[in-house]
Amino acid sequence: MFPLPDIKKQVSLPTWGYRWRSSDTFILSSMSMAIFTDEMLFAFMVPLLPHIFENRLGLDASLTQRLTSIFLVEGALISIISSPFIGNIADRASSKKVLLLVLLVLTLISVLLTWLFIGRFFQCIVSNALFIVSMATMAENIGSEHMGKIAGLSSTLTAAGTCSGPVIAGFLFGIGGYWTAWGGATLFLVVDIIMRLIMIEKPQKRRTTRRSRNGSLCEEDRPSSEAEPLLDGGDRSSTTEEIGGWRFYVCLFRQPRFTAGIVCYFVFALFIASFESTIATHVRSAFGWGVFPVGLLFASIQGPGIILDPLVGLLKDRVGSRVPTTIGFIFVAPFLWVLGAAGDERFPWATLGSRGKIIYAVCTTLIGCFMCLLMGVGTMEATETVDELEDLHPGIFGPYGGYSRAVAVTNMSWMSGLLVGPILAGFMVERFGYFELQCVLVVVSLLASVNAAFNLSSTSQKKEECDSDFGTDEL
Repeated sequence: MFPLPDIKKQVSLPTWGYRWRSSDTFILSSMSMAIFTDEMLFAFMVPLLPHIFENRLGLDASLTQRLTSIFLVEGALISIISSPFIGNIADRASSKKVLLLVLLVLTLISVLLTWLFIGRFFQCIVSNALFIVSMATMAENIGSEHMGKIAGLSSTLTAAGTCSGPVIAGFLFGIGGYWTAWGGATLFLVVDIIMRLIMIEKPQKRRTTRRSRNGSLCEEDRPSSEAEPLLDGGDRSSTTEEIGGWRFYVCLFRQPRFTAGIVCYFVFALFIASFESTIATHVRSAFGWGVFPVGLLFASIQGPGIILDPLVGLLKDRVGSRVPTTIGFIFVAPFLWVLGAAGDERFPWATLGSRGKIIYAVCTTLIGCFMCLLMGVGTMEATETVDELEDLHPGIFGPYGGYSRAVAVTNMSWMSGLLVGPILAGFMVERFGYFELQCVLVVVSLLASVNAAFNLSSTSQKKEECDSDFGTDEL
């Protein structure tokens, strides 16, 4: 008799397209599409608001500016409040892919809602969740040692989405009207959902061996010797209990590099918001410039990041955050001071003829270039801090890690900076003047550089620790 086949042995068929569906390139492409769509939709409604308020809702034109401001502030406040809850939910989810799909479907529903501010409320929550989960997914699947490149890519996509959203909305509205514009937005979401269905996750954050940044293979990255005890000052190596709830955040903020990264990220957002809230009115009163020159000034601040952010990300993956971020804050400071002097009659050398206009335009461009060095500092330090603690204490943040909660905190710091910036700038300009505002920002920038120099991480520091622990001849 012929031997019967063992029916217990199952032949697992290979998953269709597994190699390219789980590749770093496709995962990055999928998450990039999510971030771009998220930012594009966030800015998509801005040029449509006057039409919505005045034509569709029939409100008086005098209310348009006030309602537009409320509409935009709503997004920042909701992002700050919802971030910790979103991070906690995301870190408890076994599959980020399913969570992303749910968020995209909810985004589609919020876009189609006819109640403007209610729809915006849900859109802000979902948009915030999409960004947090997308960044955490890239960190888990690509590896936090590449967080510099990931942060550079996300910064470029954020700038591209923010700039293209109003342009696409205005173009589609001009072609076919209100519903044609929203049809285009829906198409982006459908493509996003399809890419997420195709993507296959392959988390790598629990590697037993990882390649250190200096190219040597270490058993695990050691946390910096300056790091403080986790919670109670006890032996760090003996801590195995899972940390959740508020204790998770206490644990992170007791790590100097994490706190320093959060502060630097807040200051970065503070600068951006201060510029956005004061440039238009200042150059109109100082130089008589209109809408088009103001648009060019904003482009000179945001534009360099589209090109330089990915390069800065590569640099930070090689040398760490400490040196680039410190240099960025130091070099931004003098140009902030000159920016305030340009057009001020107390400084004739920066006012005579067209000199003030030239100086102001050059300073905004150089500030935009040097601020690229601040890119991604909060996210990089957050994910690497989580890695350090999980390597030393496996499972300390639960079975699915703590990336999402850590990224949520960085997102809160960024949105807080965007809220505080206009308040600080408005108060200083009204009470004292534009030059005095820039002096305050100079002091803040120099203090932030000291914070970065002493507390942020560097690759050379990790290299020394790795070599001292394992020996170069053993690697």
